[in-house]
Amino acid sequence: MKTLILLLTLIGLNTSICFAQDYYVLHLNGTIKDASSQRNLMVGDIIHSDTELIFFESDAKAIVISKEKGRMLLDGTKAKDNRHGEFEALLTQVIMPVESDVNMSSRRIGASPNKDIKDIDAYFGEQQRVIFGDEYTLHLDKEVFKKKGGSTYIYRYEINKQPVNKVIKIYDGELLLNKVALYPIDQYDIPEHGSDVEIYITSVISKKSEKIASFKICFVNEKMLYRELQTLIKVLNIKDKDEEIIKEAGNYINATYGEPFDGELKAWLMQRKLIPSTADLK
Repeated sequence: MKTLILLLTLIGLNTSICFAQDYYVLHLNGTIKDASSQRNLMVGDIIHSDTELIFFESDAKAIVISKEKGRMLLDGTKAKDNRHGEFEALLTQVIMPVESDVNMSSRRIGASPNKDIKDIDAYFGEQQRVIFGDEYTLHLDKEVFKKKGGSTYIYRYEINKQPVNKVIKIYDGELLLNKVALYPIDQYDIPEHGSDVEIYITSVISKKSEKIASFKICFVNEKMLYRELQTLIKVLNIKDKDEEIIKEAGNYINATYGEPFDGELKAWLMQRKLIPSTADLK
């Protein structure tokens, strides 16, 4: 009988060990706290499957990753209101699979090179686009976008449902999209989470406006992305595996932020030394 009890105990311990799961925090949207340590979660933190979490906002979310299960989502909308303006839940109550490649475009990447662009709307496409850093230059067709007297180009978006109009200029066919110039410094979280944008050409004389483009853009926070990809590479154990890094980084960025423009991802990974600048990759 004692042998049977001991055997059952060992089986129980082994089962607990098998189901115990550690996750690395990969991405945060909002503020989430570990209830036991009273410490706000940060990218790179390790949390266990029995961790109790406190979400400061009901829509706060986090992406976590483990070697065994890959990327998972912690969804604050599944937590319970504790009547103190916070939302509590065990990790196991709010964890679920990440929707795969939610921002992936059905259009082939690189189908529209950044050269002699005739249609800004078509160049961006329907999916959210990623800018690495604070600016991106569009190389437009000079004939299509030649200077027209009395006309102004307007970059339009919303803050708290209030429209914001910024004048943008095209110099010799080049249109610079600069986060610092386009967005207030205290509202950088808007373009970093994704901004719905429209571009209009407006006649100063007639006051009539024509919308020439509508797209979604994300000026990704480079420091945060670097930490996130470092964590991704560590957990997946793919350091120095350049092809895998490009693949996994691309999948993660597409699912979390949007679709990079052609060649931008590889160039950024090289710049940040996450892959070697001498890498001869396809």
